[in-house]
Amino acid sequence: MFDAIILWLHILGAVVFVGPQVFLAAVAMPALRTVGDPKLRQDLTRQITRGFGVLGGIALGLVILTGFYNFAQAQDDGLMDFKRYFMVLNVKMTLAIVVVLLTAVHGFVFGRRLQELQERNAPEAEIAQVRRYSMMTSMATLGLSLVILLLAALLASSWSFEGGLR
Repeated sequence: MFDAIILWLHILGAVVFVGPQVFLAAVAMPALRTVGDPKLRQDLTRQITRGFGVLGGIALGLVILTGFYNFAQAQDDGLMDFKRYFMVLNVKMTLAIVVVLLTAVHGFVFGRRLQELQERNAPEAEIAQVRRYSMMTSMATLGLSLVILLLAALLASSWSFEGGLR
């Protein structure tokens, strides 16, 4: 039962991390671009992204913590002996590290830089450049997060146990 709860928490963390990314990219940010008042648009964007930053940070932390447990459990259960399982899990963990790094860069570098530029009323061209980098980082994070979900599905499928042992 304990293993099932840990796995559920892992899945819950992934859902809470990835779901809002999809919502922000597909719904919230396009809607915010229609707000005519630049100051109101900045304030709303800041409130939404701060809220997601807290929620996403907690969810990502939950995924990392439960991921360590799941990794240890996979080793104990002998799953690492299957070639495909071993390879897919290693790719998944590597991508998870990249997602953590991209998330940190997005929030702590681009997010802070955008806020600083907006607060000092920097030229729109300068803000737009940082915003582009921020959006590219967000889209890369979302894309990799979706690939990680695919890899998780592969790990849970019979495909991972075909192909022999390592």
